[in-house]
Amino acid sequence: MTRLLLMMVVLGVACEPAPYQSPNLSSEPPPEKSAFVHFLVGSSPVPQLALSLSQKVQAVVGKREVGPRLELAAGQYPLSLDGEGLAPYTSGLLLLPGSETLLVAHVLPGLSSGRVRQGLSAYSLGLRDPKQARLRVLHLAADAPPLALAGPTGEVLLDGIAAGAVSAYSSLGTALGSDGKLLLRAPQDQRALLEVTIPDGLPLGSTSTLVALGETDPLAEAADAFGLLAFDEASGTVRQLPIEPAPGAPEGQIYLFHASSELPGVSAKTTSGTLWGPVAYQSGTPLAALAAGLHTLSLSESGLALWNGTLRLWPGRQWLLLLHGTRKLPRLLALPRPERAPQTVWRVVNLVEGLDSCYLLDGDDAMVSALSYGTATVPKLGELKRRTLRLRDGQSSGLSWDIEFDATAAGWAQDQVVTLVLSGDVASKSSVTAHLLVESRAASTMAVPALVLATTPTL
Repeated sequence: MTRLLLMMVVLGVACEPAPYQSPNLSSEPPPEKSAFVHFLVGSSPVPQLALSLSQKVQAVVGKREVGPRLELAAGQYPLSLDGEGLAPYTSGLLLLPGSETLLVAHVLPGLSSGRVRQGLSAYSLGLRDPKQARLRVLHLAADAPPLALAGPTGEVLLDGIAAGAVSAYSSLGTALGSDGKLLLRAPQDQRALLEVTIPDGLPLGSTSTLVALGETDPLAEAADAFGLLAFDEASGTVRQLPIEPAPGAPEGQIYLFHASSELPGVSAKTTSGTLWGPVAYQSGTPLAALAAGLHTLSLSESGLALWNGTLRLWPGRQWLLLLHGTRKLPRLLALPRPERAPQTVWRVVNLVEGLDSCYLLDGDDAMVSALSYGTATVPKLGELKRRTLRLRDGQSSGLSWDIEFDATAAGWAQDQVVTLVLSGDVASKSSVTAHLLVESRAASTMAVPALVLATTPTL
């Protein structure tokens, strides 16, 4: 009997069915989710940039354009940006499974060497809410002031966005219709500076990144001037938004200093009329107020046109225009007027023809290093005392000049905003001259004071 029961148990075990295994299961782990990348070129010193990951070109994109949505395996990639004549930019990129990343190429703040640096920043895209229109601002306009974004009725959506920063997302509970308006203004200021048109509106369920980029320099080319791009995070498309000065926006102001010895009296006018009558060499002008926005500026000598171009004036900003160059090739350089401080604010600008790079020395100390032609130093704080300065060619020519910063110059500069303008031509060493401009004293009724500093070539 016991033997019979043992046989039945063995048979029972042998006849037990195998566990069910789904044909869809695999011993391999499930594949990781892909990662997605959008590459947008906001600003660049070159017309287009190539994005490479792991030494493979993924997209070639022009300025203010976006490439196709890239689907990539999650992981870490060596990244590079390349453009004709541009020093390669290299970095690393970590993509998490299921992530959606916006890469934005942009120009970094300039150096005194005049070399423009290419930058790249990465941002995660936000979630969408069917009951809200969500938007944020990415501020990549390096020389623009902090910004605030207001809705069409003036309600503050985003405030205090400094250059280089990205805001949090703001939500609109009501859709913004086609050609709806948003307003840019200064933080904590009720006055609107710029009016932004959204041609496609902001429907509920949409998520957008508004990218501020470009230069506020009034002489910037159209392709490099301040602008605002709308990146639709759902479709991956980008559109440049129309911008106009807001009604009632404050005027911009400009003033001119004539630093070209080859040009005698120069007159300036815009489409609105004459700004200044003949301005002599080594002379400056009072401030002239112009409505914010676009203007045509013309410089002439005895009725003969010398320079024509477009001015793009940011509301409420003041600019020093420096006329330099030669009769055959006159040039204009625009510099923002620095803010006053409780002490002296000073900067140096190199306008010497043929002096591609220069140093300004106080004894053995370099006040200015490797300052490129046509550029200015960042404004600095500090007392300017009586001394003899040495201007030296930054190349191997050995050329140098002594500049007498005498007691009069020190008195003029004390607790003021001043610019030391270096001009002339190295081909005629005796023509190289230094001028001290006291910008803080310029007003609508007073020309910017200019003091000629004794400048002599050294042996």
